[in-house]
Amino acid sequence: MRLDPGSAVGVIGGGQLGRMFILEARRMGYRSAVIDPDLTGPAAQVADKAFHPDQAASFVSSCQVATYEFEHVGMELVRGIEEMIPVMPKAAILEVKRNRVSEKTWLAARGFPVAPFSIFKSGREISQDKVDLPVVVKTATGGYDGKGLTLVKTKEDLARLKNQLDQEIIVEKFIPYAKEISVICARGGKGEVALYPPGENVHDDGILFHTLAPADLTRKERERAHVLAGDLAATLELVGVMGVEMFLLADGEILINEFAPRPHNSGHFTMDGCSISQFEMQLRAICGQPLDRPELLCPTAMLNILGRPFSEIPWEKVFGLPGVKVHLYGKAEARARRKLGHVNILGGTRMEVVEMLGLLKDIFYPGQANSQEGVKR
Repeated sequence: MRLDPGSAVGVIGGGQLGRMFILEARRMGYRSAVIDPDLTGPAAQVADKAFHPDQAASFVSSCQVATYEFEHVGMELVRGIEEMIPVMPKAAILEVKRNRVSEKTWLAARGFPVAPFSIFKSGREISQDKVDLPVVVKTATGGYDGKGLTLVKTKEDLARLKNQLDQEIIVEKFIPYAKEISVICARGGKGEVALYPPGENVHDDGILFHTLAPADLTRKERERAHVLAGDLAATLELVGVMGVEMFLLADGEILINEFAPRPHNSGHFTMDGCSISQFEMQLRAICGQPLDRPELLCPTAMLNILGRPFSEIPWEKVFGLPGVKVHLYGKAEARARRKLGHVNILGGTRMEVVEMLGLLKDIFYPGQANSQEGVKR
């Protein structure tokens, strides 16, 4: 199947990833439709048409292919749409990803390197003799941006947590890592794969704070990260774009932490720093167009704007810095730690970008330490 400009693409979910995808699709001459409970959300604001989930039939009739921009959409809705038009990536991949237990067991069963883990029906089943502290405890469902995730270091921490989790959980051995990296990977319907240069990530309490590309890796480490991402895309039979988060260990080994079968926050640097953005690549993949080969044009960093009301931001300082590109998501309310936008920082050298990143942290987050390292599992 090949869909040319003038065709209509559908987006299941109405957040910022859908918004950026639709804006890229519009630039390339494609029409768009969104299905989401919020008909005034970021994606609906820029779509040609927007539908509530109870209008699925109308949504389907308005587009030739659909994709999703968020894992936690209703599976019944996605399956129903897939019965009528192609959904890419397919719903079966979404079912694997939506549950941390199914995701990790799926990866381990197929030989992908992951941290050692155990599964429990609830927190009450955990005991000191069953786990080797420290561990990271995750709820099976509802987990994104650090939600449903707890680092447990002591027996006292474990005792407090036991009665707080009345649902299925996965307990992973905490393994100190040298770097967290991610790879954006695209795969087309004929099995062709396009890989972006790995980015180096820093999290703040489970939420991505910034990404720097290219990651500071050896050639062997970079090639290994690309092999893992490409093999995962092929094993999933992915058609679309995927973000793969990984841990680089001190000995050079790389573990897969998780994957997201859609464009990823850590891939936003591609919007300005690469020859083709992850959103254009997603459109090409689901429409059966050639994928092209992404090239990093210059060192680039991405800094998330988290929870800051725009009225409090000294925008003249932001726009006064060279090489800074602002992307805002059209969200009406600035809640604590909510992703409201991001800035991309382009420079001639990695050092220039790192210095500019420090300046922007001081502008967006005055009075906070620049070191934002946090647990991300």
